[in-house]
Amino acid sequence: MQGAAAADLTMDKCPRCGAHAAFAGYEDARTYYQCENCQRIWSTEVSSESEASITDAALRVLVADDSDAMVGLIGMWLTDEGYHVATATSGRRALDAAAVHRPDIALLDVVMPPPDGIAVCEALQRQPSPPEVILMTGISDPVRIRRAGDMRLVELLRKPLTREAVLAAVAAAAKRCRRVNRARSNGV
Repeated sequence: MQGAAAADLTMDKCPRCGAHAAFAGYEDARTYYQCENCQRIWSTEVSSESEASITDAALRVLVADDSDAMVGLIGMWLTDEGYHVATATSGRRALDAAAVHRPDIALLDVVMPPPDGIAVCEALQRQPSPPEVILMTGISDPVRIRRAGDMRLVELLRKPLTREAVLAAVAAAAKRCRRVNRARSNGV
């Protein structure tokens, strides 16, 4: 995606304060955003690097939740751990962000503006190299929980979330991602 078209994808959220952040441009295979509140500038990776090189690079994580505060908090936790983070506050924006950022790991809220997290998960899993998926939920609807459990997930996290639970789930996904990428690079 080029220039203005990419800028129209979504308003991102600041990983520190959760305020809206505006698209600030592209440079060196990165997309830059600037927080409208605290003026912090950060980047997310959009390079076309090979899958095999992911084993040595920081992993790309997509965080999608309808709560600005939740997206900001999880984004901050992951950024602090060295992950490249892209965020979205709806299912449509999550799919748009995934098309641009090609995440290695996706944390998806089950209930968010359409499509919901389960539908986003299904769409992501149809990709040639799907991300590892972690679903997050605060609901107790047994039908949705069972449907989520039937998918190829790293984990289903129950809200309220803790930093430790999120980081442990992402670390497990990262380990699987690296193992899969090593197998691909070895021709397995």
